[in-house]
Parts: sequence; C-alpha cells; structure tokens
Amino acid sequence: MDTVSDYQLQFFKRIEMKPKPIETLDDVSDVMRACSKVFSFENLDIVSNSCEPLNKDVLIKQVICNKQGGLCYKINTLLYHFLLEFGFNIHIIRGSVENQETHSHWNLPTGHMINIINFENRLYVVDVAFGCNLSLRPIPITDDGSEVVESCTGLYRVRKVENCVSGKYNYTHILEHRKLDSFLIESGKTWVTGYAFDPLLAIDNNEKTTITTTTTTTTTTHQTIVQQLVIDDPTKEFSTKPLATKIVNDGSSYSIATLTANSFTLTDCKTGQKTKTNFTNDKSFEQFNQHLVSIFNLPPLKTIPPIFLNQEKTE
Repeated sequence: MDTVSDYQLQFFKRIEMKPKPIETLDDVSDVMRACSKVFSFENLDIVSNSCEPLNKDVLIKQVICNKQGGLCYKINTLLYHFLLEFGFNIHIIRGSVENQETHSHWNLPTGHMINIINFENRLYVVDVAFGCNLSLRPIPITDDGSEVVESCTGLYRVRKVENCVSGKYNYTHILEHRKLDSFLIESGKTWVTGYAFDPLLAIDNNEKTTITTTTTTTTTTHQTIVQQLVIDDPTKEFSTKPLATKIVNDGSSYSIATLTANSFTLTDCKTGQKTKTNFTNDKSFEQFNQHLVSIFNLPPLKTIPPIFLNQEKTE
C-alpha cells in the first residue's frame, strides 16, 4: 500500500486493525466495525469536570493515545480525519437527536456530529458514535428510505422529510432505526427517528468559529461548541450521570453493554433480553470503575463524580 501518515497508523493501531488501503465502501465498513469493537460511547470527562477545548491534536491525545472513548464529536471527528487522509470526499454535519426514550422531542439542536461521504456521486451517512445504534456500514441517503442497512444492532435507513424543524434549523432528512425481527419486544420493531439532519450543511472542520457575546469574543471549534452544548444542557442528560456503552461479543452473540452509576446491563441484540447487575450504594464507585476497566477497557475514574457521593449519603 502507499505510504500512510503517522495519524493513520495510530488510528489503525487504536482500532486493532491491520493497516490496509481504505478505498471502497466495504473498506469503510471494515473500519466502522473495528471502531465499534474498541470505542466506547461515554461522557466520563464531562461528569468528571475534566473537559478541555477540543481540536484534532487534543482528540488524538485523549482517544488514540490515552485510550479514552467519547461522544459523537470526538469519535466521528477522528474517523473523519482518518478517511479524509485516504482521499475520501467526506464532510461533517451537525444534526439533532430525537429523545430515544420518549421520541417526543429533540434533545440538543445541532448537538450530533455526523460524517457524510460522497462516494461515486451518492451520499452516505457514516456514523460510529450514535450510542450503540450503529449501522456498521455506510447508510445510503435516499428520498424514500428504500435502502435499508442491517447490522447486529438493528435496521437503519435514511429518508427525506419536509418541515422537520429543530430549533432554528429546518432539516431535510431523518435517520430511522428499528430492532431486528428476532427482537422479543414488539414495540422495538417499529421504525423510530434517530436524528434529523441536512447532508449538505457541511461545517468547515478546519475553520475556527467565532462566538461573540456582549463582553467577549472567543474563537473555538465546532467540537468544543457541541461539547459545551452537552455541558450546558438544562436537562443534564449527559452532564451529571456517567454513561459508557459499547457492543460486545462473547463469541456466540452480540450484546450491548451499558454502564451507569448504579448498574451494569447486558442487552442481547437479537432478543432484547437483559441481564442486569445493580451496584451497592457504598461501593458503587468502586464497582463502576471495575466494570469500566474489565468490560470497556477504559482507564478508571480518578475523581469521584458528585452522583456517587450523593448515593452514599442516601445509605
């Protein structure tokens, strides 16, 4: 293969994939599957109050070198740089995620960062950081949602919509997902909205964005802006409650591993059956860290988030 950059070699090593040319959509799928085995979707720096302004070098330090996970603005951005260096026509957009529990409202307007690839004059969604709702292959962007992608986590499609408004943005497309036919909970087999977006509203990933208030003017990146949106979210959805989730394979089946402040849950991807371990309040932080290391291969938290201290007080 042609000479690869130091960053590409770092990325290959991090996702435990042997370096090879990445030229086709099948190659991209291989990378997406490798990412799902390694990267955890997690908010631990936010709940530990250890965030820092983000750029490519900081993301490499955090996720590649220090082997952390992250939310969409970290993982998808690193994948963007990796594929861009292989010559892909790729750009990042910002969309809005629908609340995945109630599906009654949007969570954070423009709070989800997504990769869009233009390959042979067709557009595809390439997203490796939508929780564990992972297609593991590029999803074709269509008008009618007729092209469905299936992975171990479910079915995915993109279709065009009208009058889809979140905040001040009028989006043109939605990503929808549903569980596999083998899923035991019937409601899980209904198509639901994941997020809304406009595939043509590209951000300039090399551009510094200027924010002006009544007193100051600062220059920052889109990644830092989205990180701050998560921190400032009045619902505190991701800013106070620690979360880590990833796809795991025990050799015979795939499950979604989910770690919270008070429990660890394995959910079988085919059936939806859950195996849950509840933590004891006085040892919840210790048990959380044990699972963080053993299941997610993440470094343990050194600072105790307030939620764990509050649990101890209720004993």
